Amino acid sequence: MRRQGLGLKADPYGPFHGPLAHGYACGVHIAVMNGAPWNSETGCTCCTPEEKRGDLSRDWGIEGPDDWRGQAETLLDDRGSNPVAGTLLALRRQAAQYLNGRPVDPGTWRSAIGDWCRHNGIDTGTYQQLVGLAGMILDYEKRFVADGLLPPGGYVTAIQAWDFGRGANMARWGVQCGYTVLQTAQWYVVRAGEQARRHYASWADFSAGYVLGRCLHFDNGEFGPRYTEPLEVHHVMMSHPQSPWLNLPFHL
Repeated sequence: MRRQGLGLKADPYGPFHGPLAHGYACGVHIAVMNGAPWNSETGCTCCTPEEKRGDLSRDWGIEGPDDWRGQAETLLDDRGSNPVAGTLLALRRQAAQYLNGRPVDPGTWRSAIGDWCRHNGIDTGTYQQLVGLAGMILDYEKRFVADGLLPPGGYVTAIQAWDFGRGANMARWGVQCGYTVLQTAQWYVVRAGEQARRHYASWADFSAGYVLGRCLHFDNGEFGPRYTEPLEVHHVMMSHPQSPWLNLPFHL
């Protein structure tokens, strides 16, 4: 599964324990795939500050410190970048609570979506789109189980990890680009870890949420590189003896 050369690097001067290390460990899907130390506090190693500023301008519309701060705040708030999928997962969680934690079958989930649509005056066409998205999520979860990203019978509880992981990296990129000072970036990194602990039960749970969030944004059910790349990182993090996921408790 692992590509040759994909491994785990660490900055000997970076944090290895505590809330700051936990926050950086939330950003490993990006850091490890880029070959950067997972706990680097000053940015990635694959590009210069000038190149990184160009990346943030092109990919994020960030042109300076104010844009950077606004994006960091958005990634680490509670709204989420995919509210539609977030609502569907919330409906499934509510159904699971009603069933005392028993698995929610697809029919029960569809019924919960239908009830929500009727309560909110949502038309039939939109209901069908929501059911289609729920079906895509189920397809991803089935593949996640087959690929060892989820345990048998497991499911994704939330997709905010996709935002929190990017938020941890956005913090270090801000330092690299000169858009913020290290102390401010560290505050955002710790915030990423706090948010992760609020929404997830374990590193594996967090990772599944990150991968699903990324796939819903980029992959559209194709199971292409946007899926296989973070899957590789997941397996590295769950098996490498120096992985922070194996050496840092998720709930501090």
